[in-house]
Amino acid sequence: MILEEPGLSPDYMSLRRVLQHLFQPKDTTNLRDRVDAIEVAMRRLEEEWTEVYGKFRTMQLRIAKQVQRLDADSSHEEPQGAGGEESSGGPALSTLSPRAREVQKQIMQRRARGQDGGE
Repeated sequence: MILEEPGLSPDYMSLRRVLQHLFQPKDTTNLRDRVDAIEVAMRRLEEEWTEVYGKFRTMQLRIAKQVQRLDADSSHEEPQGAGGEESSGGPALSTLSPRAREVQKQIMQRRARGQDGGE
């Protein structure tokens, strides 16, 4: 195990043998196994995080597109309702679907009749 090196004293060589005997390399297989297990777990976490982030990004893009569509729809509907009876309902009607707008209009008419009759 220890090779005799030229130019080294015998005392040094004997001290070297004693120290090597006292401080033999430890068995590191357990440590290596733990490091390997941690590396595998880390790779799994990275893959899982990448998947979750991808799903989040997809959902965020869908929501952004939906908001753009709603903004575009509401901007197209505002000029149409500006001259009609629907404009009296206020800005809340412009965000409603056509069916919901009709129902809301009926509700407002009933309320108006109720106020007229109550006074």
